[in-house]
Amino acid sequence: MLPIRPIGTAFQQQVWQALRHIDYGKTSYYQQIAYNIERPNAIRAVANAIAANPLAIIIPCHRIIAKNGQLQGFAGGINTKEQLLNLEQQYCAS
Repeated sequence: MLPIRPIGTAFQQQVWQALRHIDYGKTSYYQQIAYNIERPNAIRAVANAIAANPLAIIIPCHRIIAKNGQLQGFAGGINTKEQLLNLEQQYCAS
C-alpha cells in the first residue's frame, strides 16, 4: 500500500483505512464499512467521513455503492464514479 497520511479525525482515518482494503475492481457499501470498523450504527458518520476523503482515487471512495447496488455520491460526479468502476472491473476481467 502507498504510504499516505491524509489529515482528518481519528474516525475519518479509521474509515479511510477501511476503504483502502477494498480490492481493486470490487465494491462495498456504507453499512459494511461501519461493520468493518466495529461501529455498526455509525452508517451516516461513515458516509460523512467518506465524503470528506481528501484523496479520492488513492483512498478508493468510488468503490462505495448503496447496499441496493445503486451508485451514490462521489465528489467527481456519478458519471466519473461509474467510469472508474467500469475501468477497474474491465481490468479485473482480463
